[in-house]
Amino acid sequence: MATIPPKDKNALPRKISLDDIDKISLKPANEDEPLTYRDFIPQHGDTTWELFRKFVFLISLVTIVVALIVGLTHNAEEVKTVVAVERAAMLSMQQANGDLPLVNEPALPPAMPGRQLPLIMPNMTDLFQQNKDTAGWLTIPDTYIDYPVVQTDNNIYYLHVNFDNKEEFDGTLFADSGVPLTATSRPANTIIYGHNLANGRFFTRLTNYYPKKYGSLQYYISHPTIKFDTLYEEGAYKVFAACFFNTKEEYGNVYQYFKERSFKNKAEFYSFVTNILDRSAFYTDVDLEYGDEILTLSTCYYPLGEKVDSRFAVFARRVREGENAEVDTSKAYTNTSPLYFSYYYRVNGGEWGGRNWDTTKVRGLDKFLETNEPNAVLQQEQG
Repeated sequence: MATIPPKDKNALPRKISLDDIDKISLKPANEDEPLTYRDFIPQHGDTTWELFRKFVFLISLVTIVVALIVGLTHNAEEVKTVVAVERAAMLSMQQANGDLPLVNEPALPPAMPGRQLPLIMPNMTDLFQQNKDTAGWLTIPDTYIDYPVVQTDNNIYYLHVNFDNKEEFDGTLFADSGVPLTATSRPANTIIYGHNLANGRFFTRLTNYYPKKYGSLQYYISHPTIKFDTLYEEGAYKVFAACFFNTKEEYGNVYQYFKERSFKNKAEFYSFVTNILDRSAFYTDVDLEYGDEILTLSTCYYPLGEKVDSRFAVFARRVREGENAEVDTSKAYTNTSPLYFSYYYRVNGGEWGGRNWDTTKVRGLDKFLETNEPNAVLQQEQG
């Protein structure tokens, strides 16, 4: 009969070290046998340790599968929601502009008329051959915003179609369809739309011009100019304003900057620039005058939540013939009280403090106001 050796009364209990834990095997006793479902499903006769190990494995597996299903479902619904919101917003803007939205969109949009290949700049020829809807190329120097711009007969098609005419959620930059960019004419206000995306493409960084988001004026100071070349000629622009807009009347005043494509007279031009400058997040040394060409870059921006269908837009004016394209950014300053809308004030407090910018920066404005009713120009309200 085997005997049990006597227990050493002076021996201390042995502590389990990390090395001992590493030596614990979770494999079957016979390592040469391949793993089967029996190694993961509780079986009759399993030891307590085996049952514990298998239950932990099964619980972990179920948790991972459930998390994956929930995550994929959430992302799919989120994408559907964003697409629906953006599509509805653009349709709403198009209706406000007086354009009729397409009920059944064509597989490919018709190219804009008036584009003759011999008049196109050589560096634009390849782009035009790739996509006949090409309108030009937009660049904000030293930023990721450096993309082709298209234009067709509606503001819907390129929301989720890329430059190669393939469906893609990110879409591409597109110019407002209201006034065509041709070899002989441009809109008084060229509006370019682009998505604000989590992946950083297109107009995501445009909102860095907003000091409340970026924390300072540094983004403007670093990027005070924009380059927009059409198919037919180069163009340089000086940024003069950036604004946060509401698009739904239920949240307060709505200024439809996206409708202002042309100006029939001085009153319309002055009305536009005063509405923009009253709302601008900052002021610059850039002056304006009737006859200047404006460039507007517009994107979605939801700092108050997606239910408040808001926009952020940057405004620049074309460098005049013979004018120095450089900008003295040292004279720029933050507007401490831009004109917002009622819901913004309900959430953040405060109220509009009134006009606080230098009206002499808009040439002829003061003289115009002396001889015309102020209401002919000033159409804003606190909402």
